Amino acid sequence: MKLLPHEFAEKAPGASEAEQREAPTFFAQEASGWHNRVWLLLFGVEIALAVLYIFLPYGRLAGALYIIATVLAAGSVFFAVRFRRQLFSPLAWGLIAGALALAATGHGIWYWLDLHGLEPFPSLADFFYLAVYPLFGVALWQIGRHGRDYEALGDALIVGISAAVLAWALLIAPYSYDPKLTSMQLLVSAGYPVADLILLPLILRLVFLQRTRIPAHFLLLMGMFAYLLADILYALGNSKGWYAPGSLVDGLWLLAYALFMAAAWHPSARVEPRSYNCDAEFSMRRLYVLGTASVLVPMMMLFASGPEMEIVRVAAIGSILLFLLVMWRMAGLLQRTHHQAQTLETLASTDPLTGAANRRYLEQQLAVEMARAERNLSSLGLAFLDLDYFKRYNDTYGHSAGDVLLQKLVAGWEEILRTQDVLARFGGEEFVVLLPDTTTTQCQAVLERLRNKVPFGQTCSAGLAIFQPGETADALIGRADDAVYSAKHRGRDRAVLAEMSRESQSVIE
Repeated sequence: MKLLPHEFAEKAPGASEAEQREAPTFFAQEASGWHNRVWLLLFGVEIALAVLYIFLPYGRLAGALYIIATVLAAGSVFFAVRFRRQLFSPLAWGLIAGALALAATGHGIWYWLDLHGLEPFPSLADFFYLAVYPLFGVALWQIGRHGRDYEALGDALIVGISAAVLAWALLIAPYSYDPKLTSMQLLVSAGYPVADLILLPLILRLVFLQRTRIPAHFLLLMGMFAYLLADILYALGNSKGWYAPGSLVDGLWLLAYALFMAAAWHPSARVEPRSYNCDAEFSMRRLYVLGTASVLVPMMMLFASGPEMEIVRVAAIGSILLFLLVMWRMAGLLQRTHHQAQTLETLASTDPLTGAANRRYLEQQLAVEMARAERNLSSLGLAFLDLDYFKRYNDTYGHSAGDVLLQKLVAGWEEILRTQDVLARFGGEEFVVLLPDTTTTQCQAVLERLRNKVPFGQTCSAGLAIFQPGETADALIGRADDAVYSAKHRGRDRAVLAEMSRESQSVIE
């Protein structure tokens, strides 16, 4: 059984969607047990090795320490795949373990060459290093394979293409213009930034799918970003001549390995993600990210063009201004769309006449509250309230007066009820009130206050049912409804408490 999260909630077998939304947080369920803190231990050990590596003078000991740290990362992720039960997408984590094993092999080869004073380029180590990226790419795709990724992938490609242009100008072009490099050296040198550019959209796709809501995936993505940052700094340092083994750049790779280990062993690695991406959730923050990425290319043209290319500079300035205006227009449309989405959501859950919740919203919240009451062994009351002689009131004063009565009634009742209570119009003059975490005696007191708040001297009859574990929503509503009929048969203007069996009911005095 896989786990489906709502803010890292764990779904119990046979749980409904509403139960899933209200399940205890994943952290609350996974907080106990030493095995749930293995990820912290592994992360701390790897970080300690990284710090020790950076502060040690670079040499044989530091090089061996680097290999040990990489082997530890590969082995830890492998053991997580092998021994952790219900790990989400074990194939993806297995690919990550394989990628780390390839990296460890590359480190070992490079270490052996360094011990013998050899510095061939490219070396066999480079081919192991480059083989890491396809495994990372497939793993990232596997983790996001169940998401609605058309929009997320498109947004990620926008950022990726912009980054590709910058990477070409800063990282790839200097190698291509270097006459000292052979074809193989040029291919390997350009291979690292190209591989990073392929990984970047896959990483951003998961970010835009909001996989960062799951801690294990957040740690994994942070590890990927650290890995890419180390690659970029390494390429820049090599081209500018300031990179040296044992520096903070190497520490970034070790940080990435630590994050991979922590991600594989984090309790939330068992959670099967759902896509949170939808059209209504396109945020202003994402718009700014995409806009910034799209402006980078003309900005590069603006600053890279020489004085003899004045027309290119003018075109770049015009492109930037036009795009900023388009972004400003899109931001306004996005705000309007969000406002309309919120309005539609309110209309879909609200009774248009009284402003109380409608029957659809009641059914959703009832499922949520029943699941919570059964899980926490707490009390849940459901009250059915029906205005007495409402048809006669309408015939006497008119339907407009009846509408005013219902509106005043709801306004008065909302003053009495708590924010966690639910007041819903069930139909006509019938209303249902949900009272979570409320004992029978408290429910009875609330009903009396509600009945005393009916405006214009009118009265209402009420039936109260207390939720019993294992009871269905229809059965609970049915018991409350039967109690209302019992109250009407006993003279109206009273509340009746429904017992566990429908035959035994007692009048609330």
